[in-house]
Amino acid sequence: MRLIERRLDDDPDVVTVWFNAWRYEQEEHPIIPLVGTIVQALETHRGFTQSFGAAGKRLVRSLRAIAYGFSAKSKVKIPGFAEVEASFVAKDMIERNEKLTPDPLLDRSLYFGAFNSLDGTKLKDSVRVVVLIDDLDRCFPDQAIRLLESIKLVLAQPGFIFVLGVARKVIEGYLQHRYSKEYGIADFKGELYLDKIVQLPFHIPPASGRMGEFCKLLLADQPAALAGELDPVLPVVARALGGNPRALIRFVNNILIDYAISQELDDFAERGGIPIRFFAVTRCLEHRWPEIFDTLTTNDQLAAAVPRWTPDSYPDHAEGTGPAATVAAQLLSDPELRLLLGGEHGREWLTDPVLRQASVSFLLTQQRLSPLDVSEVSVRYDAFVSYQADNRRDVIQIVDGLSRAGLRIFFDQHLQPGEDWERTLATALQSSNALLFCIGPNTFVSRGQTAEWEAMLGQRADAFIIPILLPGADTDAVPEFIRRRQWLDQRDGVTDEGVAELVRALQSRHRRA
Repeated sequence: MRLIERRLDDDPDVVTVWFNAWRYEQEEHPIIPLVGTIVQALETHRGFTQSFGAAGKRLVRSLRAIAYGFSAKSKVKIPGFAEVEASFVAKDMIERNEKLTPDPLLDRSLYFGAFNSLDGTKLKDSVRVVVLIDDLDRCFPDQAIRLLESIKLVLAQPGFIFVLGVARKVIEGYLQHRYSKEYGIADFKGELYLDKIVQLPFHIPPASGRMGEFCKLLLADQPAALAGELDPVLPVVARALGGNPRALIRFVNNILIDYAISQELDDFAERGGIPIRFFAVTRCLEHRWPEIFDTLTTNDQLAAAVPRWTPDSYPDHAEGTGPAATVAAQLLSDPELRLLLGGEHGREWLTDPVLRQASVSFLLTQQRLSPLDVSEVSVRYDAFVSYQADNRRDVIQIVDGLSRAGLRIFFDQHLQPGEDWERTLATALQSSNALLFCIGPNTFVSRGQTAEWEAMLGQRADAFIIPILLPGADTDAVPEFIRRRQWLDQRDGVTDEGVAELVRALQSRHRRA
């Protein structure tokens, strides 16, 4: 959005307004600070008088009047001018224009009066006021909705354009929850509500195509030797961190500090120092795959064996039990982990136990992992696989096929002893675009899988769920609520055609998610 702002700033007929909505989420009427921010931007615009003329001055007067009217009942600080109650200028303006009058019924007709005060103000056809509202989803959802409705009712005027930076699912989820709980509307769809407010929704594509360029930019000021070490691994780290530029900047700063401190400590310096590439791999594993980090850093024999595995051997290793199966299952389903451990620096990290343990020892004894480091790593899965242990061989075949097609899959083979499995599964379900519900001979003996189905529907009424009939499945035992879904029949064995059908369905869902 800052790029949009910079591009528009060069146009003298455009006033850009940057508004951080979350800073004012405690306001009773969030439109007040928004109006104040618009007024401030208009008055400081270098070509305001020339481009906007007399209509621009009337616009400012009307906006100030609106701000005063909305705040007549309480003291509210507005950016750009003092507390509105104490603003005699604004009060005089209202009295002169007779647009709004502070009376006991004012709060019941604020939106109507505010609209009338602006309705007569017409800007030239060539001028625009572009308001960029960032981080709207950081507000409490009810306040975000209130601001959107205020904009729609009051500021939906010719010449005004509002650009919203928001994670739609946050707002849609709140609306769906509110209308189902408070009003009993079970099939309410939050996205349809937003579509009545937002005329042109669009999604910013992942920055993966430009992350390589961004990585080089981050390393531009570093010594050539240091940049050369990080250049091959940093793009892989960027993908592992979910393509989040903020998380990548923080990551690079962390490993630069790790490296600088380790160079000054006798315990590590006397070993010849720890190359920064080892810190990069160690921290990346710890941030994104803590269970794999724990497994590999406590089992040198397994770490040495992993580089000898091939992608074709992952399913065989994943069918077993124990640490090797855990690592193989994650490699099978996670393309980023394959890139990291299969790359030059990842293989070196696995096969050099001395430097690997030195980097791990340093981080464990000298540096503390911040919760923010992990919280900024946001990963979405194309599908969550729900299955019984006795169907694992067939499930692994499905996961292998989906992973080879470039899809990211979560299945609970990843869970470690002692892990809070309920919270982990709930988080994974929430981060998944679809649920693959694998049905075998013992699926309905316990409620474990059914609970995952219910959890998915509890999070999203329109959840995308594909039942998959595996060998031994008894269709007579399938509950009615599952029968209503179109299933994929693989009772004669998992086939390439069946996996290809799943790939098409999940790729189509990924586009719409």
